[in-house]
Amino acid sequence: MPILFHTFVDKTENDFYTGLALKWAPIDYQYVRFDKNKLSYGIKKDLVVPVDLQYYGKRDNIDLESHWDTRNIRDRLNEVTIEQLKPAAYYSISETESHYYILYSFYHADDDTHPNDMEGCLVILEKQETSQFLLGIITVAHYDFWLYPYKNNLLNKSGREFAGEQQLEVDEELDSKRPLIQQEKGKHGLYALGTKINVGTKLVQWFYALLGIHPDVIVLYPNEEAFPYSIENLNKGKNTPYDPSFYYELVDVLDPKEGLWERWKNRPNSTFAEDGKFHGGSANPPWLWKEKEWLKFSQDIELGLMWQDPAELVSKLFKPGLNRKPFSTKYIRKMDGTS
Repeated sequence: MPILFHTFVDKTENDFYTGLALKWAPIDYQYVRFDKNKLSYGIKKDLVVPVDLQYYGKRDNIDLESHWDTRNIRDRLNEVTIEQLKPAAYYSISETESHYYILYSFYHADDDTHPNDMEGCLVILEKQETSQFLLGIITVAHYDFWLYPYKNNLLNKSGREFAGEQQLEVDEELDSKRPLIQQEKGKHGLYALGTKINVGTKLVQWFYALLGIHPDVIVLYPNEEAFPYSIENLNKGKNTPYDPSFYYELVDVLDPKEGLWERWKNRPNSTFAEDGKFHGGSANPPWLWKEKEWLKFSQDIELGLMWQDPAELVSKLFKPGLNRKPFSTKYIRKMDGTS
């Protein structure tokens, strides 16, 4: 599917950051699960959607606050139709003197073990005179961070090159190289497209390939405007090699009406519990992402470091590749919009 990309004029700082987010937004290969007899709740769980579900729907004479209620999200997801849902992802941007860090967060209303789910990725860009240079990404899959350099522009913290299976795959365009990512069905762990993924997911994909079974996948492309999911288009991909495609729209996390940051700061409310999580107790917004204690980076990485100080996080996990800039810690803009 061609991307309807429009050139942005940098009239204001916000216009520039909005254009930057769209320019580098990833293409998401989302594995989906069909119900046995019909398209209903099963596939809706795997669709990337806005937190309020009807962000794009009519809002005349309705209680807006009820749209943000994550306490009863399973009931609301069951009631809404597939055609009322449109793809959306949240973004936030941090800038230092040397780099841009763009955080993309993908929300699913339900997963196999708890209501509400949010995973994402951090795109790492080196600043150049009139453009940006892709270095790699960090993805968030459940309670783990996965590291993917692009063409060894980032090295392992030890200074060694990453293995070939760890290299980021991209879709090349005229002025950018879009990261290609994938998300599991059911649990929605987010990885780069390729072979460095969760072992269980890798085994399932290998088993399907052995049996000649085509996994059901939809492809989500970033765009200025999203359009509703289509049952007809989804059905074309069921048990076939065809991967239906859809556009997803970007929502600024800091937007006072449609974003999440202001709601989180004013918790507890219908969206976030007192502890800062989405209601249900298992899903975190990006400023609470952290690896579990028993995972490899946890002793060095503080809670929410990807949001609070991405330059520090990246410098803990990577070394710059050959001829690449060191990571400046002097911020021009932080994820929360402050300097």
